[in-house]
Amino acid sequence: MTYSKFFSGLAGIFVMLTLVSPAAAADEQNAFLNKIEKVEFSAMPGGRVAVRIQTTQPLSNVPAGFTLTNPSRIALDFPGVGNGLQRNSLPAEQGVLKSVSLAQAKDRTRMVLNLSKSVGYSTSTDGNATIILLQTTEVAANQTTVTRFAEPKAGDKSHSVTNVDFMRGKNGEGRVMVDLSDPAAGIDIRQQGKTIVVDFVNTDIAANLQRRLNVINFNTPVLYVDAMQQGKNTRLVIEPKGNWEQSAYQADKKFIIDVRPVVEDPNKLVQGSKPGYAGEKLSLNFQNIDVRSVLQVIADFTGLNIITSDTVSGNLTLRLKDVPWDQALDIIMSSKGLTQRKSGNVIMVAPMEEVAAKEKLSLEASQQIEDLEPVRTEVFTLKYMKAESLKNILTDEKQKILSKRGSAVLDPRTNTVFVQDTAKHLEEIQQIINKTDIPVKQVMIESRLVIADEKFGKSLGARFGMTQQSADGRNVIGGTLGNRITEVSSDGTITQGTHNGTIQTATTGSTATSSDGEPDLMSNLPVSNAYGNLAFTLLRLPAGLLLNLELSALETDKRGKVVSSPRVTTANQKKAQIQQGTKIPYLRASSSGATSVQFVDATLSLEVTPQVTPDDKIIMDLTIKKDRVGQIFSGVPSIETQSVDTQVLVSNGETAVLGGIYEQTERNDVDKVPFFGDIPFLGNAFKRRVKQNDKTELLIFITPKIMDDNLSIR
Repeated sequence: MTYSKFFSGLAGIFVMLTLVSPAAAADEQNAFLNKIEKVEFSAMPGGRVAVRIQTTQPLSNVPAGFTLTNPSRIALDFPGVGNGLQRNSLPAEQGVLKSVSLAQAKDRTRMVLNLSKSVGYSTSTDGNATIILLQTTEVAANQTTVTRFAEPKAGDKSHSVTNVDFMRGKNGEGRVMVDLSDPAAGIDIRQQGKTIVVDFVNTDIAANLQRRLNVINFNTPVLYVDAMQQGKNTRLVIEPKGNWEQSAYQADKKFIIDVRPVVEDPNKLVQGSKPGYAGEKLSLNFQNIDVRSVLQVIADFTGLNIITSDTVSGNLTLRLKDVPWDQALDIIMSSKGLTQRKSGNVIMVAPMEEVAAKEKLSLEASQQIEDLEPVRTEVFTLKYMKAESLKNILTDEKQKILSKRGSAVLDPRTNTVFVQDTAKHLEEIQQIINKTDIPVKQVMIESRLVIADEKFGKSLGARFGMTQQSADGRNVIGGTLGNRITEVSSDGTITQGTHNGTIQTATTGSTATSSDGEPDLMSNLPVSNAYGNLAFTLLRLPAGLLLNLELSALETDKRGKVVSSPRVTTANQKKAQIQQGTKIPYLRASSSGATSVQFVDATLSLEVTPQVTPDDKIIMDLTIKKDRVGQIFSGVPSIETQSVDTQVLVSNGETAVLGGIYEQTERNDVDKVPFFGDIPFLGNAFKRRVKQNDKTELLIFITPKIMDDNLSIR
């Protein structure tokens, strides 16, 4: 549906606006400070016509307007201006200008110039006067007509487009959404060839928004949306397909264009997606007039060709006022038992029974032709689709595409399908192949598992005891030795024995050791694997006793990060899995007592099923696991598992955080000797302190990237 035809469908609305009663206009005109006081017409040289509109106050901008070609009209809107003429219609009869109609709404007055033919015009202001100059050049029926959606203001500042987006409406319409920096930008809309062109006056657009949106997969009338900088303006080019109509509206800073599909209804006189009647309004008043004559009046009014069957006869009385012509025709059809069929600009009128009988005969003839039409064989060699998949589509019993005489066989070796059917069905199969035999998008999914840990430990221990020195200079170490005695001479010789006199001798350094090989101190609370020890004698007591103390300390500070990054490439909606790790063996006993070797997996794995949306976003079903070997229990290893199972929606190339686990362990342990460990200050020699502060954090990231046909990342 062309742009001019779309506005022709709105012509009835403008006519309706002109029928506002003077009484209603008088009630509203007091709300306007600015009013139209005078309208004058004057003929200019060369057949031009000047229309001068006098208002009480100057206009801030020239009135916005648009042109209709069928019928020929120019409509101008005066926002914030009332009708002070006390009438709604003014005869002109100046050149191409026949008359002027005015309709006052709540916030504006619309002036409609009724013309004998479509001509160009220009608008200017001079103080309180607005001058409309009608040119002599005739506008062709297919000439581009510009609609001023929003008029730019004088001395307007620069604006900008902040975003251009597209979505599918709930009724299948394509919706182009443009975000503006402010709502005051001037906007021009026009149809240029088979495209819709929208210019945002004195508006800039960022470089990253100057692009083509491929929206074919949205299954709307819109194929592409191009955004570009055109001088000081921003231009939006919308390329639709098929039969369509469009409407535009603006809400604050958002400008929206809806492109709706129009399904051709052969029984509908005025095509369009809106329900009800949309024809131009007319008034009929006939008494006992022949039906054929009424149909001829409607044909003259609409410019359509009406063919009446010879069986149409009779008279009727008709009085209709301001009724859409397509509704008037339906009234005539229903009152006389007639029906109509529209083909192009031709309407055929006949009785219902006659039309039904003809259509039945036509359908029966088509069925007979299909049953007798010769079949032929077509060979379809597929590129990306499997031949078996196409055969299943064609021969599906629930929705069989082939005719009852059609058949399909395949050759898996060459991925070819041989179809035998009529020419009509073969064309439908070719259209199906054009839609389905296309390369499937590839997606590379990269995940990263980051394990960061920070461990801090601090230990302080002590060993405390006494050593007895014998009269000959040897040190006899006392303590809880049981019945074993260790003697150390001054030359370093160690003599061990029992109370029954059995002696064993060995030579070491100068350190006194007990039978277990460790310095035998009465309080034994050292630090394991200590990196520092300090031992000394505190004091010498009578009877050759020495009081000894040994301090040991250990401090650890560990920081680490483990990054695991599995990645996999797969086709759209195809499940993929990648894993790497170890199979750990262990022995398993059966009921008979025999043992067998079993294996348990400790792997890093990524399992994903991606789905690419029409706007290049990726929906992913994800399962990510990271297993590690843990402690051993009775010879069987445990597995430390970290995993996530989720579904996410991520834009192409963006990184999403799927989840994280944060663990913190704080311990402050004290081992001590009862009673002695509680003595102030001195009790530290009978204690062992262990302080621990461990932090572990796991973060899981996912990054999907769509690949083009060359398997390179887009």
